[in-house]
Order: sequence, then C-alpha cells, then structure tokens
Amino acid sequence: MSQSPSPTSGSEAAATSVERLVRDYYGLLDELGQDPRQPLSRLEEYAEGVELSSQQRLYETERSDALHQTGDTRIAELVVQGANLSADPPTVEVDVCFDVSAVDIVDASGASTVTPDRPEFGWIRHIVVNRDGDSNPTGGWRVSSSQDLERPPCAAG
Repeated sequence: MSQSPSPTSGSEAAATSVERLVRDYYGLLDELGQDPRQPLSRLEEYAEGVELSSQQRLYETERSDALHQTGDTRIAELVVQGANLSADPPTVEVDVCFDVSAVDIVDASGASTVTPDRPEFGWIRHIVVNRDGDSNPTGGWRVSSSQDLERPPCAAG
C-alpha cells in the first residue's frame, strides 16, 4: 500500500523542479542571445503566455537589428518564495538575483550597445505554472510571467 505524499514533500518536489527549470531557462536565454541560428521555438519548452511572447519579441528585435549577446548571465541568488499547488494551475513564485556583469550586447561590428549605467545585478520575480498539473507534476512547469523587483542588489560572489 503506497502512501500519498505529504503537502511538504509535494511543495519540495515542485520547488526542486521549478528551480531546475529556472536555471535551465537562464541558460537557454543566453544561448538564444548568443546564437541567432538557435530557433526561438525552444522557448516553448520553458515559457508560456506573456513571458513567452515578450521573450520572442525581444529576440526577434535583437536579431533583426543584428545584435547578439556575449558572455553569460549568472544567477547569484535563487529563492523559491512560495508554492500554491492547489491553484489552477499550480503556481510557484521564484525570485532571482541575476548578474549580467559578464554580458554585453554587441552590434554587427562588435561595438557594445549596453549603456555604461546599466546595473550589473538585479532582482526579478518569475511566476511559474504547471498546466499539466497532476499528469506531469515535475516536468510541466513553464515561466508564465516575470516582474522586476525593487530590492537592493544581491551580493556579488
């Protein structure tokens, strides 16, 4: 006879799955920015809704302007703020402090288009949902929306 998982273990499993998704998502965003041959359809594995359409527009614009990224974004901190697994769809909020100090956006001639006053660190909150629910509790997660947070920068390190 099997036991049903406790709410804590369900929340922990969701948090682990979502953390992995968000880390992989940042890696994909770097790949898409660095290599314009990468298909934007890959975003559909990680994002949906507002997040998907805004990222597609961003990369389409950069590509049409012959811009590309150099360097990788680093996740300096990732904090799962909470999970509501009984919501429809199940939802997890994740705060990420990102470090773009090694990232540049350059034009076709290799000249930087990044303004000198760009902050190197920032916080963003991702709302991650699972449209698959119980049928895919660990693999159905997608970033649904993102919002910049007004918080002091996280520590470099």
